[in-house]
Amino acid sequence: MLSACSAPSETSWEVAYKHDKSGNALEGSKEQLFAAIRAGKTVRIGWGWYNESRDLSIEHLADPIWLAIVDQKEVIAHLPAQVLSGIDWNTGTASYEQEALLDQEWRVVINTTGAFDAVWYDRKEGKRSRRSPQQHSITLFVNELAPTSTKALFDLD
Repeated sequence: MLSACSAPSETSWEVAYKHDKSGNALEGSKEQLFAAIRAGKTVRIGWGWYNESRDLSIEHLADPIWLAIVDQKEVIAHLPAQVLSGIDWNTGTASYEQEALLDQEWRVVINTTGAFDAVWYDRKEGKRSRRSPQQHSITLFVNELAPTSTKALFDLD
């Protein structure tokens, strides 16, 4: 019997490394993250915030467009640029009522030290309009953990 259809397999995402706002390890390890990157595994980044006084929270997941292992100590990840929306907190939906957002592009660089550098770029004016360096707890997921014995990408032996 030949089957032309098969159920798609679901990717299992695992935490390679999670750190607090100061970059201190909470789960996994940087070595696991380095090994996954060196093995070409797909990385996904998660973060969020909770505003206790307003009882509002948001959680984000993003796939980086560029990753770097710096001095075999830290990872820098660039997220894709995106046009921002506001949030209608009453309905839980995106809002484009703030017309100024439509010309803005949001760019973020995340580092395993906890650094989260958000930049707003004005596409109309062709320049940076705002920068907001922050510290965040970040979770870095991989689609599959790799053996931690992988060689550095610059190691040609």
